[in-house]
Amino acid sequence: MRRGASVRTRWQAGIVIGCALLTAAMTARQAVFAAHADDPPPLLPAPTVSALAGELSGSNAKRHVQALTLNHRMRGSRGFSAAMEYIRTQLEASGLKPELIRLPADGEIFYGTQRSRPAWDAVFAELWELPVGEAPVDLKIASYAATPVALAQDSAAGELTADLVDVGEGTKESDYKDRQVEGRFVLAAAQPGPVSKLAVGKFGAKGIVSYAQNQRTAWWREDETLVRWGHLETFPAPSTFAFMVSLKQARAWQEKLARGETVRLRGKVEAGQRPGSYDILTTVIPGSEAALASSEVVFSCHLDHPNPGANDNASGCATILEVARALATLIHEQKIPAPRRSIRFVWPPEVEGTIALLNARPSFVGNAAAAIHMDMVGGAPDATKAVFHVTRSPRTLPTFVNDVSEAFGRFVNDQTSAHAGGTTVSFPLVDPQGGKEALLAEIADYTMGSDHDVWAEGSFRVPVIYLNDWPDRYIHTNKDVVANIDATKLLRAGFIGAASAVYLADLTSAGVPALHQVMRRHALERTAGMLQRAARAHPEEAGNLVRFHLNYERAVFDSVTRFAAIPKEVSKATDDDLKLLEKLARADIPVVKAGPSDPSSRIVYERRLEPRGPMSGFGYDYFEDHAAKASIPRPGLLDFKGAWGSGGEYAYETLNLVDGVRTVGAIRDDLSAIYGPVPLDLVAGYLSALEKIGVLVRE
Repeated sequence: MRRGASVRTRWQAGIVIGCALLTAAMTARQAVFAAHADDPPPLLPAPTVSALAGELSGSNAKRHVQALTLNHRMRGSRGFSAAMEYIRTQLEASGLKPELIRLPADGEIFYGTQRSRPAWDAVFAELWELPVGEAPVDLKIASYAATPVALAQDSAAGELTADLVDVGEGTKESDYKDRQVEGRFVLAAAQPGPVSKLAVGKFGAKGIVSYAQNQRTAWWREDETLVRWGHLETFPAPSTFAFMVSLKQARAWQEKLARGETVRLRGKVEAGQRPGSYDILTTVIPGSEAALASSEVVFSCHLDHPNPGANDNASGCATILEVARALATLIHEQKIPAPRRSIRFVWPPEVEGTIALLNARPSFVGNAAAAIHMDMVGGAPDATKAVFHVTRSPRTLPTFVNDVSEAFGRFVNDQTSAHAGGTTVSFPLVDPQGGKEALLAEIADYTMGSDHDVWAEGSFRVPVIYLNDWPDRYIHTNKDVVANIDATKLLRAGFIGAASAVYLADLTSAGVPALHQVMRRHALERTAGMLQRAARAHPEEAGNLVRFHLNYERAVFDSVTRFAAIPKEVSKATDDDLKLLEKLARADIPVVKAGPSDPSSRIVYERRLEPRGPMSGFGYDYFEDHAAKASIPRPGLLDFKGAWGSGGEYAYETLNLVDGVRTVGAIRDDLSAIYGPVPLDLVAGYLSALEKIGVLVRE
């Protein structure tokens, strides 16, 4: 008994000590949160921040999300028009004046690098499994009315009753060896577009059923009932239709076929392409200062996507709609002043609509001082597994605009983390119908995949803030529903965007000293990140990283002049900052001179004025199309994988770096600093291909 009591006493003492240590740790953590909670808001006056936080409503935004998800918002479709009409009525109710920009789209007209795609609509589509042998009744597998995403986009009208043949991926001729598919349905693991080229175009199949597992994340195999969005190619117009089914359904059929059983299907589709238009809704809050009113801060999103498409991208469309309402209300009630620069909002189709808009209305580019793009900003983390990102512009577009969004993103992180940890804060930014978790936004380097690519592209060079979720386990599926949207998340995304826009719209020389303090802190952080990369690099590439980084930081500071004159004292302080950064960088990274250069490295290219836009749009790839017509082999750069980037990213930034001054070798060096070392011949080969298709000209 005494021994037991002694053990118990020691155990109890251990518990007391452990609890004391845990309490001390928690107290220390709360002290950190409390310290952040006392920090004033960055860049904007506290009354302005209070006004924004008090007026913006995540609940309002979520109701807009719900309304938009009722529509199957394909380009040029009735569903897209219905969603656009909803936004128009909401803007008018907020006292704003919407404008509809209608750009013809018939498959022949080009807007820069985007070949306009005809409108596509669907009226009816059903897929049935028919009884075979002892099977009792027909079984409905897919219905457009119930699940619009079950019909692949760009499907043509048709009707077919036939057996199903499994062709594996369906994208290689070997997939069809010893399989009779003529006149039948094929079951394929790949997207309908590439499958159709062989299955229909060469081997005579009449219908496609796909279970393509696009948008793979760590969770993509966990729910086998998901039906994922599928596409046929837009050009040429498809002669067949395709249905999308779940992995579970596909496996059930594969088991039947493996047993030698017959799977017989009946499909009927009423759908097809037609001449239409890119319809783009826009509105503007006019600037109050005559000299600056033509300069605009632009809110961007994309309105199209399949039903339900709640996070992708009803969330971004709804959030900028709520920002428009909130700013209009606050200005009308004189709680914040009218912005010096104008603030514009646009709701286009994804990528293709933005390329068309910026080519058809060049004034939009000339007036745009900065863009704030929202694509997927509302995913509830517990449901979608989403991580929110405040994403920078490409490294080829150095801009202080990134620092502004990062300042507000960090402020929201600090306030919401402190609030979640039990500390009283001034700006918890919690919606009554949303969660209370910390935002934990990741401040991220540029990633591709939405309309921000267009704004920032070398033809337009508009600094862009990209607010986005990634990953999202339900993206492009029938379960991207409003129930997975968090009103608090929408509120916080709206706040970061609205605060950034208000600040940028009002920035003058008087505000530059405070901005400089933010920028110098961020520059030090970026320098630390660069040095981490350089420490693991080959000496020559490490020196290249340092060179590029110092030039980049100088250009970031210089970019302020687009908005305001830089006071002399700030200019001197900036010079001192840059000298410090160089001293820090050069202390660890020696300068290593490169060896003799290849003759191709000395070539200088300049981009032609037309066509304007990225080489790859949506549903049409300008480079691929023109390279095929010119019989140019696929450049190796498009498949290259570097340390921090891969093919499409290298290609995008390669073209952005062409300026009539940089040599091919200099472009290679800058690319290597951005995404990791890349062979010179791959860069030279891609640039040569761009010259051959008429995008570039040699100086």
